[in-house]
Amino acid sequence: MYQDLSKNPYAQPFTFEGSRSHGVLVIHGFTATPGTVLPLGQAVAQDGHYVRGILLPGHGTTIEDMQRTNWKDWYDAAFNAYDEMARICKKVSVVGLSMGGALTCLLAEHRPVHKAVPIAPALKILQHGSRLAKYFWSLVPILPGRDKNYQDYLFDYDVCYHDTPVKNIEDLNHLALLAKRDLKKITCPLLVVKAGQDQSVHPDAPKWIILQSSSVEKKLLVLPNSPHVCTLGAERQLLFRKVAAFLRD
Repeated sequence: MYQDLSKNPYAQPFTFEGSRSHGVLVIHGFTATPGTVLPLGQAVAQDGHYVRGILLPGHGTTIEDMQRTNWKDWYDAAFNAYDEMARICKKVSVVGLSMGGALTCLLAEHRPVHKAVPIAPALKILQHGSRLAKYFWSLVPILPGRDKNYQDYLFDYDVCYHDTPVKNIEDLNHLALLAKRDLKKITCPLLVVKAGQDQSVHPDAPKWIILQSSSVEKKLLVLPNSPHVCTLGAERQLLFRKVAAFLRD
């Protein structure tokens, strides 16, 4: 039996009430929880936006729960959350970290997103052997995690599964391929964030979005000293300021 994250307050979805003229949907990453994007959501909410951070299916509870979900569950959850916000908000922007960044791209490709902020977007993961996950997950169902030894990092908010269900790596790969395939369909303003010390996703993923999207307004923010979860890293305040300003303009 693996750890149960369901009682951790940072594993819960969050909502900050604000003006319904502009809603901001915030999406966490693979094996993670809303806690990893909560400080960013709080910063964005200070401008008076209606902000909602969702909890994707199979996350924030146990690895066993995650093994019972797949890419379609996460895709549907993101699209349902966007559609719900679009019914109550005049315009909706999307901010997503890692797999949430891939989902942000997918939403921008298929919904009238006002502005999109993919952060360390998981359009191709670097995990060794990830492409073979679908062949070996029944033999090696769980991949042990690694400890994080970062300076100036909000560890309390980094609520996630320490280990990785191998079956779901293939689901992540599938989402990444879906998002990367139709980047040209993105036309909304973009702020794409690259974490300079990212060891989880391909370093060129942010550049792919910039080069292949059809958006007229697109900016690349590079955080040279930040890990993959840059929302909790040493350059987080710079990230918060840039994202808030982008959504404000």
